[in-house]
This record gives sequence, structure tokens and C-alpha cells, in this order.
Amino acid sequence: MKDEPGFGLDTSIFDDVIENGPVAQRLVLARQLAAFLARDGVAKAEHDQVVPVVLKLAVDPVSDVRRCLATALADAPELHADILFSIVSDDDEIALPFLAATPALNHWHMLAVLRVGDAARQSTVIMRADVSDEAVAYAVKSLPLNVCLLLFDNPEIQLDDQQYHALYARFGHAGDMTEKLLACPDLPLDIRIMQAKRASNRMHQLMAERGWLPANDAVELVHDAEENAVLRILIEAADPELAKLVAFLVSKSMLTTSIIVRAACLGEMHVVERALAHLADVPLQRARSLMRGKGLTGFRGLHAKSGLPQSCYWILQAACDVSAEEAEEGVTLNAEDFGRRVIEALMTRYESMPLKERTRHLEYVGRFAADRARVIAKRLKADLVRAA
Repeated sequence: MKDEPGFGLDTSIFDDVIENGPVAQRLVLARQLAAFLARDGVAKAEHDQVVPVVLKLAVDPVSDVRRCLATALADAPELHADILFSIVSDDDEIALPFLAATPALNHWHMLAVLRVGDAARQSTVIMRADVSDEAVAYAVKSLPLNVCLLLFDNPEIQLDDQQYHALYARFGHAGDMTEKLLACPDLPLDIRIMQAKRASNRMHQLMAERGWLPANDAVELVHDAEENAVLRILIEAADPELAKLVAFLVSKSMLTTSIIVRAACLGEMHVVERALAHLADVPLQRARSLMRGKGLTGFRGLHAKSGLPQSCYWILQAACDVSAEEAEEGVTLNAEDFGRRVIEALMTRYESMPLKERTRHLEYVGRFAADRARVIAKRLKADLVRAA
């Protein structure tokens, strides 16, 4: 037999080897025909002439022949679809290495494997370095959890916001998926917020079922944990993201007064500005100006327009005053120092504020400020209660 097939000859010689030749000859024929198909410049007529012969080798009863053919064809840049799918449908030990390596797999082939293949073949396609955008989109929409988890293990795959949302909508209740999602630095922040909400709901249910704490204490503990998680996401968000997050929280009825007061007690006034601007439906710069006491009505007018309850007015006013002083002094206060100054403002200013109001606002600081400021606020509140 020649090193390469002679296409001037009747291909029946190849059929004869396949039908009657020993395994050793079929192995040689498989390597020769694979080398021919992988060669550049092969005429289409000659290529088409050899395809039926290769297809017979692809279903040879001896696995060594099929494996030899698959290995020899793994580097071929182009393959007839029938040959490609014949090999892909072979036993796993033959099909999977070929499927992982062949450059002949285009995006249509990938989609076909994802639609009809088993989990092993789907997984192999998803882990390819050249996995197509169409294949990724199909996986996100339709493939099972165990395959979709591999989307995060392929460094060549970059999911977009819509795909993150689709995966969370499909598998948000699966711990493995949420762990993968939360580890992504570019995960949309509204997903992080929804996961914080979902986690707090589960914790509340667990506490209620097991009776770890009295019902009221459990509710307060879980509520605090949820709001602290949401606030941390708001604090760390970039300005464009923060505006979207505030709108998202309002749409979900999750932007509570206590989240805004928490931010104020910690000195995170950029969060307070965004929240008040959105709630009052005024531009951000206008909200900032009013929070610094400018304009005819100053902060009082902004607060009234925002719809926030009157019970939080003085604590927010104190935070606005401290923030304005911070800007005038050209300093950046940490959370502890900001909280202390809020306490000082509540204790020494606002002559019209009744003692009962001061006590209530010290309670807010005692719950929401940084650690040391909370201790000071609690002690002062106790002193005021005793004095009363």
C-alpha cells in the first residue's frame, strides 16, 4: 500500500481493506486517509471521494481503529460534518479528547452538540478555549446546572449582565451557582442585593423553625444583617452603579428609611445624597446643595419632598451639618469620628428639638453608627433617660 491513497484508482481497494484486511492494515489506512484529509490543497472531488471510506473506519468494530482515526484527525482544520459527528458520537474515551481538540468544530457544530449531546459532551464544548458566543448563550438559557457551572471555569468566557441575570433567575436557589456568581467581580450589584435579601429570608425561616432566638429578636437580627449587607453594596458601588441601585431598591420597596439613616450615621453621605435625590425627584447637585442648607427651604424642604418620616429628620439634619463642616475643614472623617460629631450635634444644637427626640436619635446612633460611637450614644441615652 502506498503512503497516501492514489485517487486515480478505484476506491474499492480501500473498501477491500476495510472489509477483509486485518486490524494492522486498517490502522495504517486510517492514518493515511486522516493525513490526506488534513493536507492543504486537496481538491474537493478527491476529498468527497474519500469521505465514505473514512466514515466506514469511523464505525469500525475495533475500537483501536476508531481511536487511531480520531487521534489522527484531531488536528485537521476542516472535516466533513458526518465524519465529525461520527467520532463525537463514539465512546467517551474516543469522542471526548477529539471533541476537546478538533479545530474543525465551528459554532454550528457546537450548538448541535449542546442540543443533543450528553452532559460530558456539553461540558467538553463549554470548556473549549474557542467556545463560541452562540454556544455560551445557549448554555446560559438551556443547559443544566452542572454544565452551566463550568461557564465560570473557562477563562475565555466573559458573561455579560444579561447572562448573569439569566443564570441567577434559573439557578439562584442553588448554592453552587450563587457561590460562583458572588465570586465574580463584575457581577451586577442588584443580584448581590437580591441574594442578600434571599439569604436573610432563609436565615429568618431557619431561626423561626429551630427557635434559636425569641421571635422579635430573630426578626431584628436578620433585618439588621440584611440592611448592613445592602448598605455595604451601596457604599462600594461606583457612582453610575449607585444611581441604578437606588432606583432598583425603590422599585423593590427595599430602600428603607433605616438604610438611609444607617448610611448617615456612618458618614456615607454619597449614599444619602443619591437616595434623597431619587426620592425627592431632584437632580443630585440640587440635593447636595439643599443638604448643605442652601436654598429657600434647605434640607427641611428636601426631607419633606422625599417622603421620609419626620422621625428621622433630626438625625439626617445632624449628619448633613457634620458633612458640611467636614467639607469646609477639608478633612475626611472616618466612621468613628463622624459618628462622634453627629452625637455632639444632637446634644448641643437644635434648641427646638425636644428631649424625647434627642433620646430617640441617640438610639439611632446607638444602633447604626460605628462601634465606639454606638457605645457613646448608648451611654448618653441612658443618662438622658435617668435625668428625665
